[in-house]
Amino acid sequence: MDRRSLLQKHPAVTAFVIAFGVSMGVLGLRAQGWLQPLELVAFDHYVGRMPGRQDGQSRIALVEVSEQDIQNLARYPISDGDLARAVTYLNQAGARGIGIDIYRDIPVPPGSAELELVLTGSPRVIVPSKFADEGHEGVGPPKVLAGTAQVGFNNMVKDDDGKVRRGLLYMEDGQGGMGTSISFLLAMHYLGDEGIYPEPDPDDPSVLKLGASSFHPLVSDFGGYANVDTGGYQYPLDYRGVADSFPTANFTEVLSGEADPEMFRDRVVMIGVTAESLTDRFHIPFVSNGAVGVGIPGAALHGRLADQLIRQALGETQPMRSTTALLEALIVLTAGALGTALMLWMRTGWGLLVLGLGGLFGLYWSGWEALLAGFWLPVVPPGLAWVSSLTVVAAYSRSRERADRAELMSLFSRHVTKSVADDVWQNRDAFLEGGRPRPVRLTATILFIDIRGYTGHAEKLDPAELMEWIDSFLGAMAEQVLERGGMVEDYFGDGMMACYGIPIPAADDDGIRRNAVAAVQSALGMQHALHALNEEWADEGRPAAGIRVGVATGVVVAGSMGSADRLKYGVVGDAVVTAQRLESLGLDRVDHDFEEKPARILINAATNAQLDSSFRTECVGEFLVKGKNEPVTVYRVHGRTENGEEAATD
Repeated sequence: MDRRSLLQKHPAVTAFVIAFGVSMGVLGLRAQGWLQPLELVAFDHYVGRMPGRQDGQSRIALVEVSEQDIQNLARYPISDGDLARAVTYLNQAGARGIGIDIYRDIPVPPGSAELELVLTGSPRVIVPSKFADEGHEGVGPPKVLAGTAQVGFNNMVKDDDGKVRRGLLYMEDGQGGMGTSISFLLAMHYLGDEGIYPEPDPDDPSVLKLGASSFHPLVSDFGGYANVDTGGYQYPLDYRGVADSFPTANFTEVLSGEADPEMFRDRVVMIGVTAESLTDRFHIPFVSNGAVGVGIPGAALHGRLADQLIRQALGETQPMRSTTALLEALIVLTAGALGTALMLWMRTGWGLLVLGLGGLFGLYWSGWEALLAGFWLPVVPPGLAWVSSLTVVAAYSRSRERADRAELMSLFSRHVTKSVADDVWQNRDAFLEGGRPRPVRLTATILFIDIRGYTGHAEKLDPAELMEWIDSFLGAMAEQVLERGGMVEDYFGDGMMACYGIPIPAADDDGIRRNAVAAVQSALGMQHALHALNEEWADEGRPAAGIRVGVATGVVVAGSMGSADRLKYGVVGDAVVTAQRLESLGLDRVDHDFEEKPARILINAATNAQLDSSFRTECVGEFLVKGKNEPVTVYRVHGRTENGEEAATD
């Protein structure tokens, strides 16, 4: 069997092949980065709902230079002397690390000498520098600290939408050297008091280990990213574990000594400008207090990064992980396959809609639970594969159903009533195989009719009159079949073959009986209809007709026959042979007065056994017929009585 034949015969296989192609297309979109914006939206949605610290504590404090502070100081930039006094106060308060997110590459007197003394005498103070990047020039540190371990860069990695979702431990300074981020230096000062220092991971020396966690460098397809720039030593930000805002004091409160020293004890303190008119702000994956539409200040963001490094080093949380490319591909393919299976199972209706939406909710919930466990599980590719497979396979299924229905109706619509055709379609799963009726062995009743003396009539009529005569005859006979639920299997010249119990087989013995009764009733109905036709034809000057009818009940095999282009539903078997031979029995074997009754109706013993006492039948003997080794017991049907009266069909 070639591949095309296999797909035609097994539409479910075709559906899964389609789903596989759809899933591979989704993986292709994922690899090219087309799904990254949607995945980042999903990630932001999750992150915005992350719980804060359970103990309500924060290891980070913020000293902000606000608009009010600038008004109080009556000057900007902040002088070196004011900055030196603030740092001194924080040192005395017991801060573990002090980060200054205010550039001092150029002195701002008065108090420049005082600031130099404070900076050089306070190894826990970290000052910023900025490495040159695309569109921005670099900014150096205070000259007195240049080249020391107290300088950390404050560059941030922004995604295409301008949001910060990745942090940096190290990056090249553009001059052949390597710099350390301000957040990492501050975290190390905090952790140093806990006896935790950076070291190579024992299993992979290229990976940095800090306390309880190993920080693997970000790869280009981490989480929902695709071909992202991973320059420097990047790590993913989870934005969990910290409150929405840090304990905060105003700069003038620190200068005046009004700020509570306990706010800074054993904390990392960030000093930065928060005045909206002066500071650059960064957008993060969720809305933070005071950050609606404008982002958060750099000092607050560096504090968040330092907090994440600290809690991961202490083992409170683990660095975020993600799927491998192989695992993600398996998830996408599985989602597509499950979507296809759902479509094939439910087909249509509200159940399909409910389960389809349920699948999307399941993916959403899985992504949320995974992120809570520190695992970035991409949900857009499997979700797209799920929806696409449902949609595409649904379209294929509808197209296939239309084709199957059209093919089925081409086989039956002219041979059965609409209700029977609809029943066939409703039971198509049990009836069809590979889009065509499957062969089935069943017990049915077969009826053959033929016009007596057809050749003589044909010689007396011109072709047009002959065809009109035959057409009116066969139409009337077929009507008797269809009225009683039979199927007109075929026409042949002046005759017809009809089946009862086909294409929908009888479910039990009672069904077999009803089919046999319907066939005999049809034969009697044909006799009555032919009597009326003969009277009509006599008025028109056309010849009268008589018919021979053979009816047999028995085992047959029904199914489609022929090529795909010329498909035909056919019935073969013992009952077919018997019915045909009964119809063709010569008058020398079973005589009949066609003047009295225009139809001779002969049935076999199996049919006669299904009739009740209302049918008047007569055994006319046993006959050897062509194609049968054993003699056939033949009964003649004379008519039917109802409540002691002759039936109208007689």
